[in-house]
This record gives sequence, C-alpha cells and structure tokens, in this order.
Amino acid sequence: MDNDSLTRTHRGELRDALLAAATQTIAGRGHQALRARELATQVGCSVGSIYNVFPDIDALILEVKGQTLDRLEAEVQRRLGAFTPGSPAQARDRFLALARVYIRFAHDNWRLWSSAFEHASPNSPALGDYMQRLDVILTNIEGPLGALLPDIDEPQRRLLARGLFGSVHGIVTLGLDQKLGAISLDELGWQVETVLSATLRGLLASPAFPKPPIHDRENAH
Repeated sequence: MDNDSLTRTHRGELRDALLAAATQTIAGRGHQALRARELATQVGCSVGSIYNVFPDIDALILEVKGQTLDRLEAEVQRRLGAFTPGSPAQARDRFLALARVYIRFAHDNWRLWSSAFEHASPNSPALGDYMQRLDVILTNIEGPLGALLPDIDEPQRRLLARGLFGSVHGIVTLGLDQKLGAISLDELGWQVETVLSATLRGLLASPAFPKPPIHDRENAH
C-alpha cells in the first residue's frame, strides 16, 4: 500500500472515530457539550488533526445530524417501505404511520434528534449535504400529500409538506421535552394523530385554498 493509500486509510479511520465520539457526546449531553479538545482526547489525536478531516466543528456536528436523518429514513423504509400512490384514505393511513415511526424514533434518540434541529450552521460548507438528507426525509411526506391533493403543484406540495412536518415536530418536541407538563408517549401519540387527522380532513374539505407566495430564494435579499 502506498503512502497516499495509507493517508486515506488513516483519514477514514480518524473520521469514523471522530464521528463515533461526537455521536456519543451529543447523545449523552447534547451538541452544546461538544468540545474539540475533549474530542481529541477521546480518540487519541491532536486538536489540529480534527481539522484535517473536518473543516470545522460545525461540519462534524452536521455530519452527526445527517447520519441521524439517515437512520430515521432507514427506519421508515424498514417499517413502512416505499409509498405506493393510492387513495386519499391510504395517504391518510401513511401519514399516521409515519407519525408513529417519527415519535418512536425521536423518543428513542432524543438528544441526537433534537440536536438535528437545534444546532444552526448557516455558514458551514457541509450544510448543503445535510439539507439534501433532510429533503429525503421530507419526500416521505410529499409522496402521500400528492396522493391526497393531486391538483396542487410541486412548489405547493413542497411547502405544505414542510408545514406539516413543522407542526408535528413542534408537538413532539414540546411533548418529549415536557415543556407543557408531563405527558405519556401514548398521550403524545394521541395528540399528534388527532391534530394530523384534523389537518388532513381540512385539506381535503378545502382543496381550493389560496396559492402560497413562492419566492425565488436564489435572488431573494
């Protein structure tokens, strides 16, 4: 094996070790607890070596966040499989099934999952990759939404899917974090399914809702 191959192998091993240590720290104490010096000590490298693998700590956190999203996507596929377009009733059932998978995943991976949305890295070069992985998650909502409301166009569907995700995410986050008082997982599931079912019924009852203002984000100031 030549020196370049050895270097690539070492970088790959160090990257894996840093990700494992960062994931463990975030899962136990949240992303706020992640410190470069502590991380270097955990994996047995210098602080400078971290920045030979990741451009900054934000990029490392974004990769942990991205891997968390990948795990959720894998869980959706394992438990539900791909969505096959069908009737509005089938789309509704898919939404509720997605919500149940989401609640359980968020509960079982609480600090990692909350960190995936709490930590902001607007200037990190790794942000684009994270957003692509988030888009994969949101595609799970866009599919049944298209079956539920076949007459809406793609920009509407994308925007509405993000609104539905944000609504469920807010309920789950407040519930699991006990921000509104103690609540059981069964009660949280009831809240989500009741609000989501009512929202879907409302969308079906008012298919002619006004078009949203879709902005050109590339040219927005």
